[in-house]
Amino acid sequence: MAVDYSAYFEGKFCGQRDTDNVVPRALLKNPHRKVVEGKARMDCLTEEELAYRLVRSSMKPQAVEAYREKTYVYWHPFQYANVGVELGPIGEYNPDGVELDIPPRGAITIEQKEAIVAVTVIGSACVPPGYVILHAEPLVWQYPRTGVKMKATNLWGLHVRFNMWDCGVDEGWDQAGMSSARFDIPDSRKVTLMGGSATDVGTWLCAEGDKPDEDHDGHYNFRIIRVTVREKA
Repeated sequence: MAVDYSAYFEGKFCGQRDTDNVVPRALLKNPHRKVVEGKARMDCLTEEELAYRLVRSSMKPQAVEAYREKTYVYWHPFQYANVGVELGPIGEYNPDGVELDIPPRGAITIEQKEAIVAVTVIGSACVPPGYVILHAEPLVWQYPRTGVKMKATNLWGLHVRFNMWDCGVDEGWDQAGMSSARFDIPDSRKVTLMGGSATDVGTWLCAEGDKPDEDHDGHYNFRIIRVTVREKA
């Protein structure tokens, strides 16, 4: 017997909007570096990107930094003034979190006044293993060959899909559970998070008019996001 779950979902997948509070995503590339034609690319690096040279040339010991941490906790559905949610074409709000469309179409962006030094994501995959991607916009652009980008993979734990729920499977199943990923990052003003899971193909979602590439359910549900900032010791 088919069950109508439309009352438990909200998103463009159900005919709703896919973006709530618009917060621009974190920049990935240094906006201050200018590539000059005819000049070697390494010679176009900014003073901040070459700051290590000053430390080396002075031959003085570096000062050790010390600071205290403060953590902000954000819960789904992430309706905060400094948080932007982009569900993407197949994203949704559901009882277990904000399920984003696969990267780069779905994203959550958080901006803080203080320097962000760590981000923890707690959630669950549609089809494990899951993964979470972090892009951060640093306070000082000193990372010319990497940017501030990280990825956590092989995340265990799934939320029970509703076709299985209808058959009696619940959170007691041994595969049902959450995963978490912590990212320790250079001081940043803004972070953008994306996620997904395995792209196994099935038929349970298929209905008349559905596209085959919408059936793999390779998404990740974001439940809690903890953002840690630094304060003076």
